[in-house]
This record gives sequence, structure tokens and C-alpha cells, in this order.
Amino acid sequence: MTERASFTGRARRRQTRRGVVVADRAARALITVGGIGTILAVLGVALFLVWVVAPLFLPAKVRDIEAPMAAWADGPLGEPLHLGVDEYRILGWTLTAAGTIEVFRLDDGSRRAEIELFADGALTAASFLLQGDQAVFGLADGSVQTATIGFASSIVELADLPPDVRRRLETASAGAAVDHGAGVAQRTPTGQARVTELAAELGEATPVAGGPVRRVRHVVTTNGPLIVALAEEPAADGHELRLLALVGEERSNFLTGRRSVVFDAPAELPFPRLAPGVPRFLELTGNGSDVLLGWESGELARLRVARLDDVFVAEQGRLVAGGTRLTAMAFLLGNRTLVWGDSRGAVHAGFLIRREDYAAAGEPGQRPAGMTQDPRATDLLVDAKTLAPAGEAAVTALAPSARSRLLFAGFADGRIRLSNVTNEALLAEVRPAEGPVASLVTAPKEDGLLALAGGRLVSAAFDPGYPEASFKALFLPVWYEGYGEPLHVWQSSGGTDDFEPKLGLYPLIFGTLKATVYSMLFGAPLALLAAVFTSEFLHPRTRALVKPAIELMASLPSVVLGFLAALVIAPFVEDLVPAVLMLFFTVPLAFLVGAHLWQLLPAERAIRLQRRRFAFIGVVAPLGVGLAVVLGPLVERRLFGGDVRAWLAWEPGGEERFASAAGGWLLLLLPLAALAVAWANGRFVSPRLRERGADWDRRRFAATDAVRFVLCLAAGVALAAALAGLLDALGFDPRGGLVDTYVQRNALIVGFVMGFAVIPIIYTISEDALSTVPEHLRSASLGAGATQWQTAVRIVIPTAMSGLFSALMVGLGRAVGETMIVLMAAGNTPVMDWNVFEGFRTLSANIAVEMPEAVKGSTHYRTLFLAALVLFVMTFLVNTVAEAVRLRFRKRAYQL
Repeated sequence: MTERASFTGRARRRQTRRGVVVADRAARALITVGGIGTILAVLGVALFLVWVVAPLFLPAKVRDIEAPMAAWADGPLGEPLHLGVDEYRILGWTLTAAGTIEVFRLDDGSRRAEIELFADGALTAASFLLQGDQAVFGLADGSVQTATIGFASSIVELADLPPDVRRRLETASAGAAVDHGAGVAQRTPTGQARVTELAAELGEATPVAGGPVRRVRHVVTTNGPLIVALAEEPAADGHELRLLALVGEERSNFLTGRRSVVFDAPAELPFPRLAPGVPRFLELTGNGSDVLLGWESGELARLRVARLDDVFVAEQGRLVAGGTRLTAMAFLLGNRTLVWGDSRGAVHAGFLIRREDYAAAGEPGQRPAGMTQDPRATDLLVDAKTLAPAGEAAVTALAPSARSRLLFAGFADGRIRLSNVTNEALLAEVRPAEGPVASLVTAPKEDGLLALAGGRLVSAAFDPGYPEASFKALFLPVWYEGYGEPLHVWQSSGGTDDFEPKLGLYPLIFGTLKATVYSMLFGAPLALLAAVFTSEFLHPRTRALVKPAIELMASLPSVVLGFLAALVIAPFVEDLVPAVLMLFFTVPLAFLVGAHLWQLLPAERAIRLQRRRFAFIGVVAPLGVGLAVVLGPLVERRLFGGDVRAWLAWEPGGEERFASAAGGWLLLLLPLAALAVAWANGRFVSPRLRERGADWDRRRFAATDAVRFVLCLAAGVALAAALAGLLDALGFDPRGGLVDTYVQRNALIVGFVMGFAVIPIIYTISEDALSTVPEHLRSASLGAGATQWQTAVRIVIPTAMSGLFSALMVGLGRAVGETMIVLMAAGNTPVMDWNVFEGFRTLSANIAVEMPEAVKGSTHYRTLFLAALVLFVMTFLVNTVAEAVRLRFRKRAYQL
């Protein structure tokens, strides 16, 4: 078989040159390595985020459960009035009913000191704060006495210690404790010694009654300490109970610098006798405005004592169901959330909320049984959370943490449950003893507990993990203290140590979606229409200038756009709100009027002026802006009572001129009415007009079309006005939904500026996709008699749909991940409101704002990484769905 010669007469080489083969293999290897590297990089980012976030969902751990003492040397310990432990969990102490403090080591149970504060029988009641070392004691002689009790640590040189202690420390490992005086000494890694001892100092006693003080509680407010005591007063028939309040003032000695507290004369409070006997529980809220009295039979009374000259019983009733005893009660950190347990083993938590918030929320919580309220009370107690369901063993002890909303609950069967009160999560449950848990205390660092259970002291180390973070706390509504109902809230920090963290990510996800929706609503239509116009209607020379100019917009840094939005555009728009609102109507109207005017031109002149069409558009747009400036004040006077921002902020009971909602409905319904009229026009009017105008010339048809446009415009306005009047008459108001109170940095500003940022990306990809449509499809359509617009809508756009969809998805990804614009122009308020005049906070902006302040390894730190992971997952899902849809469009395009 002979080889055919080419038409040039020269033989064709059948072997590829070595350089081409090498280049091809190198390119293939480089592309492969780059693609695999990109996949590995993305997977690496995802795995790193998961690695940082995973500890948030690990369970709490309780370990090293020990019983350092089965009993005291002189007999069983009995039920103490209070337990304490130092921050290093080396020493513990207990205050006995005899008025003696016993200090002991937790590792071996040996006693280190015995401090007798009061003679046997003198101590009748005690009050301790969760934070701090201040205490108040009630005495049998009818007086109350302040005290300071707590562990004191000091760093000393080894040479300053006694020789025997120094020798033992020198041979011991770092951190090991040896007995020293009334405490212990530990060698630090720097070669020094840390000496820890219990310091107890009694203050002055203040008489309050003629008989023993049965119950006492105190808090430290901004105005000074407040003590409430329940004391017996001798009477003719035996004794009577009196409830007394003492307000203290801290003073400083000018000469010595010593600070002391001076109390005013006791003020007697009304004492409601809801049950016989002495109330078992007396509690005070953190600001000292409310006193709570609880009887073992279940009755509860709450006194409002914000003003001592106007004290009244705000609420009274039963805290537990009938036939159930109230066995434990305590306040969590901050003294705002009350927790209580009963004889059935149930543990509940509740707090005070405003009465109107409770009613407005539809009564989401359960009021304590039979609780009645004084009409003067502005708040009420709500049973908001159930931390433990009813069981067989009664609740015997409650121990709130001094650092967070953790709560230890002890039961009569020896169980101890660790719960997070905020999200009602059970973190751990142990049973260190068979007997009832008589008393509990949490270590100051929240890493251990000390309990008296079954007649033995039991200590344990525990790691709570990240109790503030759970699926419910992060993604579901949580009922935070003081709120009227369960809500999604993000508030990671506060101004006080007793702040309750609120780590709901839903407001941040909502803000991200809100920013994306409004920016795409503004940017996507403009970018797509601009791409269609430049690709299908604009002259090639003009297109060669316009496209690079629009692409140049992408080079503007987002920080510059955010800066301009926050400091220039937002204040400018705030002063011209009516005119800005009218821009959304007058600018499109100006373009439509200009289009109909262009149609009225004679055919020959329109062809000659074809190249100047773009310049004509540049003239029409400023006319629309000028029309908005002129109509804005007029519309504000006629539709919004003369002040659109006051109209937006109006509430029932305000000025009557802002009460009508018709103006807002009119502007909101105009686009929908225009679409309805356009559909009716295309469905019923246009076919008949085409039939009757088959023989008309261009000028007559253009004039008729202009008249039809004016009639449709009037019909749309009339329809929107009629619907607005109907909705207003029926009592519907758009305020509180898409429109509401105006805030300077809002979604409208962000939508405009971020839309400006995504337009170049969407436009460029869309224009390229439209330009790659084969020219023979356009020629065939035009040859069949279709117009340019019909060809673009029915042939070009469907063919390029996969590219257009990709452009939208790239723009969507740009909007979802935008940080600086929303950080500077959105106000950074994590609210869940579709109000276009309200701000928001996005996931990316929240990470940028709070990550520099987050403590490494903390719950806040890992939650911010979780926010990044959520953003990653959102983007991944959107891109996956977008790719599937794009491939489907592409498959359909191949079939054309």
C-alpha cells in the first residue's frame, strides 16, 4: 500500500517532535499536581476546621474520685454549713454548726488547722457569696456579723522557710505540697515556694433583733452591701419572726487607709406567713431588689425591696406541685437565675422577666403553680428550664459554679449531676457514695468538686469541656435569663464577670443570607442585563471600551468600598431617604420612556444614530436621578406624613399623621403590580395589537406602543394604590417586616455597595458566555425573521445558560464571603430582621471582629472556627448544587 502525498507535494511527518511531547507531558503533570494540590488544600482547610471545632462537642469528664476522709478523728463530720476548696485543690475547709472552721488536705485527709470563730451554739445562720471571700453570720444573740474567709497564697523564697519544710520541698517534685504551718507549701517551677493558708477575719457585729437570727443572706451591690435577716423576736406568746434589711456603706479611714462597712439601722420588711414555721430558704437577687422566701412545704414569696420605703409582696404561691417538698434552692452566678429541687428529684431553673414580655411572647414558659402577682409588680418569675426530671431520689444539695452557668445537683441516692443551665444540657453524672449528698461545692477554677456524701468527704477532678456550646445553644432558640422567650442570640462577651454567653450562630447565618440576597437583588439583574446588552445590541467598538471599564471595577479593594459606604454613602442616603427610594422607580421609568422615544424616531434616523444609542442611555439615566430628587419630597409629604423615617419608626399610639400604612404598601406593591399588568398585557393585549398592526408602519406602531405603555403604567399605579388602600383598611402594616425603623448603616447600603462589588464578576463571565454562542445560531434566528431581542431571549440566553448560571454562582460566592464591606457598612448588629433599613452581622464579619479578642482554646475561640466551618459548608453546598445545575444546562445547550 502506497502512502498518499499531501496536496503540497511534501510528505507529512507522522512523528511528534520530542519538544512537543516533553511540553505536553510537563503540562499534564503540572496540571495534575496543581489540581490534586488544590483538592488537598481545600480538604486540609476543612480538616483543620473540624479538628479545632470537634472538642466543642466532646462530653465532660469526671475523674480521680477520692474519699480523703471517711470521718473526722473525733467523730462524723455531720452536715456542714458551708464547704470550701482552694483554687489549686490542695486544701479544703468546712464550717460546722458549732462555729468552727476545719482545714484539711484533700489528698490524704489530714487536718491542717482548726479555727474557732464562735462559741458552741452562738452561730445560727451563715451566708457566703459565690465570688469573693465575704461572708455574713447570724448569731444567737440577734446580731449579724460580717467576715472575710478565704485562702491566701503568697510566693516566698525557699531560704525563708523553716529548714524541715525547705528540705522536703527541695527533694519534692514541682507542684508537690508539704505541710507548712496551718497550710501547705508547694515548690514552683521557678524554684520558689507558694504558701497557701486559710485566712479568717471577723468584722463588727450589728444587732438586728432580740432573738436568734434564723436565716441570713447578703449581696454586694453598686450602692454597697445589703443584708437581709430573718430573726426571732421575743413575744408574749413565745416569739415572732421578723424580716429585716440592713444597708451598708463602705468607708475608708483617712489616717490608716483601712476600709470598713457601716450599716444603717435595720429596716423591717413585711413577712408573709404562707406556711407555719421558719422558711427554710432565704435568697436575694444580685441587685438586691428582690427577697425570696421558700418554705419546705413548697410555698414561695417574693418581696420587692428596690425601695425600702415602698416594699410589697410582688408574688406568692407554690414553687412546686402539691404534695411535693421543696428541698433545695440557690441562685446561679449573678443571682438572676434561681434553681430549686424538690422531693421528687426534679431540678428547675427560672428567672424574672418583664410582665409585658411574657404576655407578648404568648406565655412560652410555665408559671410556678398557683403563683399570684401584685398589680404593682412589673416582672414575674417564670419556670423556664427543667434540668432534671422527677425521679425516685430527692434533691438534697445544689452547688452553682462561681465562673459560669454550671450547676452540680446532689441527690438522696448519692448521685451527682453536672448540668449547664443555659442550654439545659446534662454534662455528666456520677455516684461517689451510697448515702445522700448533704453538701456540695465547686472548685474556683471549675476543675473539681468537694462533696459530703454518705457521711464521707469526697473530692473529684472534672473537665467540663465546653459546656456553653451544644447543638441547641448554637443552632436552636435558647431561653436566656431576663428574656421573654427562647430566642436566637449572639452575644459572646459582656461587661461583667457574671455575663451569660449567648453563642447562637443562627443570627450570623441569617445576616450572611440577608447580605447575599440584597446584594444579588441589586447586582445580579444589572450585571446580566448589561452583559446581554453589550453582547447582543452594543456596537463592537463601543463594547471594546465598555467591557474593560466594567472589569476595572473589580480592582477596587473591598475595604475602600466599605469605607466609602460607611462614611460617605450612608450619611448621604440618610439625608435623602425619599429621593433614594424613588430612584428604584424613576430610573427604570426613565429608561423605558427613553426606549419608547427611540422607537418614535424615523427608521432611517434610528439606523444612522445606532452608534450613539449608548450615549443616549447616558443622557436618560441622569434624568431619572433628577426626577427622583424632585419627586422624593413630594412623595414624602403625600404618602409618609412629611417624614419617612418617623413613619418607619411609628408605633401604635404615636402621631396620627404617621398611622396610615398605605404609602408603604404602595411602594412595596408597585413592582408586583407592574409585573401583573405586564403579564396581562403580554397575555391579552399584545397578540391582538400584533394582529391589527400587521400593516402599520413603524411610526404608527411606535406611537400605539407608547400609548399602551402609558396606559399600562397608569394601570399598574392604580392597581398598587387599590391594593395598598385595601390592606391598610384591613389593618395590615408593612412596618415590622421588610421595612421598619431606619438605621444609618443598613442592608440597603450594603446591597448597593456589595452589588457594585459583584457586578464586574457576574458581568465578565456572563458576557464571555454570551459571546461564545455560535454565530450561526444568531444568523439562523435573524434569517427566520426574529428580531435582535427575540434572538437574544429565545436563542442566545438559553444556549449560554450554563455560563450565566456559573456567573451568578461565582457572584454569590463573592457575596457570601465578603468581609470588609459588611464589616464597615452593615452596623454589625446580630439581629434577625429582613428590614431593608436595619443592619446585620455576617459570619465572616463576626470572625474578623472577634477573633483578635478571643482567648485561644476557649469556647468563644472554637465557636468562631465553627462559624468559619459553617461558612465553608454553606459555600461548598452552594457550589455543589450550582455545578449540578450548570452541567444540566450545558447538556441541554449541546442538544440545540
